[in-house]
Amino acid sequence: MKISTLASCDSNSPYHLITSNNKFCNWSYDEKICWPIAKANTNVSQPCPKELGFNKMKMVYKYCREDGRWENVSHFFGSTDYSSCYTEELKTLLKELGSVNDTKKKFNIATNTGLIEIVGSLVSIISLIISLCIFIRHKGLLEQRFKIHMNLFVALSLQMFIRLILNIDKLDLLKTKFDRKNVNCYVDCNNQTYLVYTGNWILGIMYTPIICESTQVILEWSKTASFMWMYNEGVYLYRIIKSRVLRINPINLRMYLFGWGLPALLTAVWLLVTMVYYKKSSSVCWWGYNLLPFFWILEGPRIVIIIINFIILIVVLRELLKKIKSKLTPSNELDIIRKVSKAAIALVPLLGITNFILVILPEPHAKSPELFALWSYSAHILHSFQGLMVSILYCFINKDIKNSFDKRMMLQKSRRNFEMEMT
Repeated sequence: MKISTLASCDSNSPYHLITSNNKFCNWSYDEKICWPIAKANTNVSQPCPKELGFNKMKMVYKYCREDGRWENVSHFFGSTDYSSCYTEELKTLLKELGSVNDTKKKFNIATNTGLIEIVGSLVSIISLIISLCIFIRHKGLLEQRFKIHMNLFVALSLQMFIRLILNIDKLDLLKTKFDRKNVNCYVDCNNQTYLVYTGNWILGIMYTPIICESTQVILEWSKTASFMWMYNEGVYLYRIIKSRVLRINPINLRMYLFGWGLPALLTAVWLLVTMVYYKKSSSVCWWGYNLLPFFWILEGPRIVIIIINFIILIVVLRELLKKIKSKLTPSNELDIIRKVSKAAIALVPLLGITNFILVILPEPHAKSPELFALWSYSAHILHSFQGLMVSILYCFINKDIKNSFDKRMMLQKSRRNFEMEMT
């Protein structure tokens, strides 16, 4: 870091008047703000920096002691107390996280969770895209249940793609953002400071207005759409169980409106309320929006869908158990348990029950780091790898897909044999 004046100052300038005293605090950079020179025994104020969880409209203060040294505090964000900049959401979160030591541990856990989400999202996206290509390639499979699968896979792919981008940006895995320590701090004769970033400074999505907020909106819309299509999967399954037949009415406009239109409506309502709220608070990238009460506009329907799908899962397993018991003797209890368990494992990711921990169980911010780690790792592993699980169960090892592949291979083999005979 380089600190210097922009020009030579005359004897009447604020800069010269301060530095002519015997004791004063020199310029300082705390990796967020460049602090100007200050008279001893004075408080200096600066606008809050553009940071996640900070309100840019507030002021931060730093005390210059009587001996001409800046007061250093042991704080989570370094040697400066930025608590006056906190948004209400960050204040609540830090209070729940506990001591500084526990807070640092939980932030490290959150960072590791982000890495897990990147891997899970990437694997899920690849598997979902391959599955969609297989569905489209095998047109004979495009009956209702496969069309519902395709819409669910599209919604999951979009959600995972946005999560992948945001996590890469947040963790700066591509190293596109410049090191905060490598800056020049200048001061003019009026004792006004300026930070100049050397090299190619890239703020990233999280610090780019409009782009960041738009990304969050698309994420929440695609996430809600994923839940709505999981509900459609559950309704379709329930109708099959109750109708006792394998083929029912084809997919209709109502299902598309429920799967894509209703999430758009809910997201639009949430967006309007959120825009009004953050217009007053000036938080960076709507940080902490998921901690606000009106986030229930989106989260409430998701929880209801998980509960409904869980009830559908119980009904389906009960009907399946009755059917299996009618065909097997009581002595074959192990076979009954095995078949019902296999069905449950197959249906849990499709109906979104894997999101139970993430959506319904409250995030244990106030609990011990160990309990927080258990919740965080289990919830995000199940959520980020959901795309992989449904791809494996409903595409890669699906019997109908396998039969379709076999038919295509036999057809191609017959065609090649015919061509050879003709030649």
